[in-house]
Amino acid sequence: MVDRKLEVVEQQMLELAIAISVGDREREGRAHFHLGGAYLNLPDYQEAIKNYAQAFHIFIEIGCRASEGSTYGNLGNAYLSLGNFKQALENYKKHLSIAKEVGDKAGEGSAYGNLGNAYLSLAIEYCEKDLSIAKEVGNRTGEGSAYGKLGNAYLSLGNFKQAIE
Repeated sequence: MVDRKLEVVEQQMLELAIAISVGDREREGRAHFHLGGAYLNLPDYQEAIKNYAQAFHIFIEIGCRASEGSTYGNLGNAYLSLGNFKQALENYKKHLSIAKEVGDKAGEGSAYGNLGNAYLSLAIEYCEKDLSIAKEVGNRTGEGSAYGKLGNAYLSLGNFKQAIE
């Protein structure tokens, strides 16, 4: 599986080289966008963010708002994978705003879904803090409540094994 993922990275790097050699900025932006996705799947989140940022700047330069919005969405995915919920939420909100502006209903739906996942992930972080404090102060009732909230958050994310625990 990793070999196939590395092949995709190589293919996108070749596409990027071709786009640069022929001076096609839109194609170059799309190559960076797809290279970001390939790195996100490896997972190499820093390289994904780097390529999404390059795609983003090109899309702004050439005035491709829909692609700019999609790039915000994927940047949000990379930041969410890193546990940087604040940055993920900022990017998802920008994606949503642009999707609405350009009438991209599919993008709008995707942005709402990503926002939901980010808020659920943030809920897990908060529930874990709740649990930690309940344990620290010896609040067994609060500890039980925090475990229940954590279970619900994991269940909402579809992580059934973690929810059962």
